[in-house]
Amino acid sequence: MEVEALNVANAKEGDIVVISFETSSLLKASFLLHIFPILCMIAGAVIGQEAAKSYELDLSVISAAGGFLFFILSFVVVRLLGNRMAKKNEYRPKIIRIKRGRSLAKKI
Repeated sequence: MEVEALNVANAKEGDIVVISFETSSLLKASFLLHIFPILCMIAGAVIGQEAAKSYELDLSVISAAGGFLFFILSFVVVRLLGNRMAKKNEYRPKIIRIKRGRSLAKKI
């Protein structure tokens, strides 16, 4: 498997390495990708439902439209935040150690 990672252990191509990823960064990224869009959809549905009551519109249609609108907007937010997070080293995997043993480099 190939993974782009920060090389803090000075590994060379073909070395077998141990990769680390900070737990807090992984949880933040997982929340952003999985939970945030669902929360936005629920918020949009509730806001749509309240707006439908205020303007005497079809409750189900406006609630569904609000949910889908907020769900789609959440992907825009995820994209923007994801691009910003990708530039920070704390959200990138790191090579922390070179394992002893066979190298995967091809011998000529």
